[in-house]
Amino acid sequence: AEVLGVDRVTIDDNFFDLGGHSLLATRLVSRIRTTLSAELSIRQLFETPTIAALSDALDESISVRTALTARPRPQRIP
Repeated sequence: AEVLGVDRVTIDDNFFDLGGHSLLATRLVSRIRTTLSAELSIRQLFETPTIAALSDALDESISVRTALTARPRPQRIP
């Protein structure tokens, strides 16, 4: 609902029918990765644009890549 700027979204509402488009899809996928620590592709969102359908995709997804961490900078950069 936040990404789409709507008051309410039910599990059967279609992301694209509610005004979603490719840029908002990118935002949503990023938010899912950050919040749920689950890897989801844009393609999966296009193929399963409801929360109910995404739930199954997320059950099968792998965990998100490890976060980047700062490390000492080498004197000579390759």
